[in-house]
Amino acid sequence: MKQRHYNKEHQIGAVLAIIACIIWSGNFIISRYAIHLAGPISLAFFRWSIATITILPFAYKNFIKEKEIFKQNAAYFFWMGIVGFAVYNTLIYTAGHYTTAINMALIGSIIHPIVATTLAAVFVNEKLNWRSVTGIVLGVIGIVLLITKGTITNIFHLQFSVGDLWMVAAGFCFGGYNVFVRRKPAGISNNSFLLVLFAIGAIALFPFSIYEMNYIQPVVYNKELLFCVLYIGIGNSTIAYFLWNSAIHKLGAAKSSLFGTLIPLLSALEAVWILNETFNILQVVSGLIIITGIVVNTWPSKKQHG
Repeated sequence: MKQRHYNKEHQIGAVLAIIACIIWSGNFIISRYAIHLAGPISLAFFRWSIATITILPFAYKNFIKEKEIFKQNAAYFFWMGIVGFAVYNTLIYTAGHYTTAINMALIGSIIHPIVATTLAAVFVNEKLNWRSVTGIVLGVIGIVLLITKGTITNIFHLQFSVGDLWMVAAGFCFGGYNVFVRRKPAGISNNSFLLVLFAIGAIALFPFSIYEMNYIQPVVYNKELLFCVLYIGIGNSTIAYFLWNSAIHKLGAAKSSLFGTLIPLLSALEAVWILNETFNILQVVSGLIIITGIVVNTWPSKKQHG
């Protein structure tokens, strides 16, 4: 019975992580599409403000019940909100001004699983076993194959812009978030947890967004901006983060983070669907390698949970 329950939890966690990645993959498209509509800080501020308003009706009662726990762990929530929300998404939207959506997806998916797996082994005692290592290696191979178009020598001719470096930093932020969300204090519900972090992200960004709107890049208020902020504020935030946090608690930080390697593949699918680009055999092969890495990493072990 224990083994059957473990398998079911893994299956549910995998489904939740995949759905979250499907939603998140559109974030890179938005970050590129909206570069002429709002600055990166303003866009991140709009995102977390809408996310806070959206989740408030569902999380308010739990927050009131749990507010003492929040007060006792104020430093933890502050830094999780700053690093995992305010800084992370600002870095993504900044990268969108300087590099392509595909590069953003590829770089982010390479960096954060490696960071998450390593930090998980150090800080939350998640064992770095052969499954974790094999999964990451296969994920990286699949992504490198996609980047180099099947010719490994092409890697020496890749050009990385300042936007790519912003995405490297963003990958470190999200990798750290994936690990330390496992240290969420006992007694805190998922919806109140997200409410507080969304609010911290919005509040922290508010003064910087006002400055950006007035002195760096004015906001263009139109239907396109409304669609963008609703998508990232409700879909990418409230829905996707709830699914992702649930997946982490069922799979663990290292296993969940590996699903992030699906994002470049999903971005390619979206490009075919939305931009009418062709899907070639190389993308199919690299996608299969990435998926194999995920299966290896998340396949239940009878020895550990028999």
